[in-house]
Amino acid sequence: MLRSLRGFLCFSSHKTSDNPDSTPATQENANRLRFLHKTAAKTRVAGHSPQKQDTTPPRAQPVSPLTGTDSTRGSTSASEAETKPTELSAATERLSSSSEAPAKSGRLSSLDTSTPYIPILQRDGSLRPPQVSFDGYGSFGGQFAPESIMGFLYKLTSFFEATVSDPSFWAEYATFQRPRATRLQAAEKLTNLAGGATIWLKREDQNDYGSHKTRNIIGQLLLARRMGRSEIVTDCASAKHGNFTAAMCARLGLRCVVVMGADDAHAQQEDVLEMKLLGAKVLTARAPSGMGTLRAAITEALRYSVCNHETTYYLMSSPVGPSPLPTLVRTFQALLGEEVAAQMHDAAGGLPDAVVTAVGSGSGAIGLFRPFLQHSATRLVGVEAAQAAALTEGEMGVLQGARTLLLQNRDGQILDSHSISPDMNLSTVGPEVAHWKDCGRIEMLTATDADALDGFKTLQHHEGILPGLDSSHAVGKAVDLARELGPGKNLVLLVTGCDNLDMRGLV
Repeated sequence: MLRSLRGFLCFSSHKTSDNPDSTPATQENANRLRFLHKTAAKTRVAGHSPQKQDTTPPRAQPVSPLTGTDSTRGSTSASEAETKPTELSAATERLSSSSEAPAKSGRLSSLDTSTPYIPILQRDGSLRPPQVSFDGYGSFGGQFAPESIMGFLYKLTSFFEATVSDPSFWAEYATFQRPRATRLQAAEKLTNLAGGATIWLKREDQNDYGSHKTRNIIGQLLLARRMGRSEIVTDCASAKHGNFTAAMCARLGLRCVVVMGADDAHAQQEDVLEMKLLGAKVLTARAPSGMGTLRAAITEALRYSVCNHETTYYLMSSPVGPSPLPTLVRTFQALLGEEVAAQMHDAAGGLPDAVVTAVGSGSGAIGLFRPFLQHSATRLVGVEAAQAAALTEGEMGVLQGARTLLLQNRDGQILDSHSISPDMNLSTVGPEVAHWKDCGRIEMLTATDADALDGFKTLQHHEGILPGLDSSHAVGKAVDLARELGPGKNLVLLVTGCDNLDMRGLV
């Protein structure tokens, strides 16, 4: 455990290190660490559940987003629309009493289906405060952090809960978020290629800088400003995230520090220059093995926030880290899945039969999958990079402040990962996504670099879209799944913006 935690400690009040994980963990440092076992109102690490799960696949019943009982479409009056939940919540409210996990059973834990999902996004496009919960992590999550920032984590937990319950926060949020949801586009040529289900593309590439993390970035920056924090530090792999964060910090009058892996920064020099032009300070980092990727960036950003915890706010770009950071990310990112649910209802009269996204740290999955968790008829499919497949090949361990699945050897040493996509190149994944995998609720596949390049070319040639290399991993798997589902079904694929890397090999 200490090996996994040591990069989280701060040994300098101002300077950062080029090797963020390389400082030895002494007994004194070990004594500074503690795991907080909270009650149900706070994040907890649950015990293992040895009970045998029922592996009988549930029978999918045709469910209307309006009635939740059959496939007959109904209508709702204007007065009813003001008092009833949205189409998505109405469906999940009725499904919650009978929803089961899919055929695969969890090894350790089960998915909570007792509480209906209540969306933030309303049918008229307005936003309402969510019901805040810090649960949902099963045997994963927790707080593995130095004492120096425990006070900040406590304060952040209570401040977040109070702030997102305030309607004025969401009114402010709406002024910075896109006035319209990103497009849900029917991919006709891709559907013809598959010869099966209709493939819909959630066009997150249309966001500023092509980032699918904009909802989380906006939410946390507004939260930080309300807390009185003047400086933001964030980790970055694909420069899409760093550029959008830098631009938003400039708008909000906040100082911005972007930490990138040295290799990622070198491969995206033009974007790094743009971040600097937007006013951001860019730091680079390497892991002890010498790899300068997202893992090193997260570790160094965590350390920077520990060393400057009195003035700096850590904008976690991914749903990782100690509680409550993953809860913050999932709250704002869930708007992505809520948009898809509403758009699919308008376009096809119901929820999709399958939702597919690439999974690196889990930012796309935590947003896209969450509103559909209790709807067992919707298959949730994630695609990892073959050499960075923490969900597929990883084991439970502690890294960067939380218990989750990660790639490690028999001695618990973290293994290096590899992916052609900076966002996919990570040895671990968010604890809640790990919990979903543990429950058997999500299906996981892997794709090689060659598969990702093929996926890039497929969207380029058939739909005229230049996708991000992260979402390119999932294109081929989405086509295969559409073929498996067959005509009359609907599948949604998340598409991110194109990375500004050397693309000459893709022509």
